[in-house]
Amino acid sequence: MACSLVLCASAGAARPREYAFGIPSVSMSEVMTFHGDGGPDCARSGVCGYSGTVSYSFSGGDGLAAFIVSRHHLFGTGDFFYSGLTSASVQGAGGAPCTDKVLQSFDGFEVEGTAGHIRLLFHPYWDAPEYLDTFCTGPSDVDMWHAGVLPEIVVTERTLRRHKLHLQVSSTRPFHSGPFDGTLSFEVNMRLRRARTLGPILQYLDL
Repeated sequence: MACSLVLCASAGAARPREYAFGIPSVSMSEVMTFHGDGGPDCARSGVCGYSGTVSYSFSGGDGLAAFIVSRHHLFGTGDFFYSGLTSASVQGAGGAPCTDKVLQSFDGFEVEGTAGHIRLLFHPYWDAPEYLDTFCTGPSDVDMWHAGVLPEIVVTERTLRRHKLHLQVSSTRPFHSGPFDGTLSFEVNMRLRRARTLGPILQYLDL
């Protein structure tokens, strides 16, 4: 059945806009240094005198990303594939140091916001991240999320229309979490290239 020009235009404008990308290169570095804060929580937890560093990093990774933008909703996600490593070195109070290494191979980002303010989030708590988790005592990824020290990348839908994107962010921020004080340094650098075929990427990312 035919429709008026106004109705057809409105229906077309309401259709979601899809942007799919290959990620030919991505690297990430996260370094957490911490120590017991000397307060009551520290004493109750038995971690006064503890200090350490946990680092997580990879380079030479690749991946996929996609965004679906409509008038009232925004969906998106990105997946990274790589060979990475988490390393921990923690000194206890008068005890032997704890060291641990964990291989990593999968990371990514989640998306929140609006078409004019698209936020790329790294290691959000609802993904149950474990990039800083080792056998050694110390704060976790979820602690870092709730401490508000993980940076984010902000883009707009206009940015997503480009054929190639170079997105990066780095920060070093102090935190206090439970019985620990410390500093988190975080950096991510990635290049995205618009995909010619959207279907396989959208299907793989379940969007």
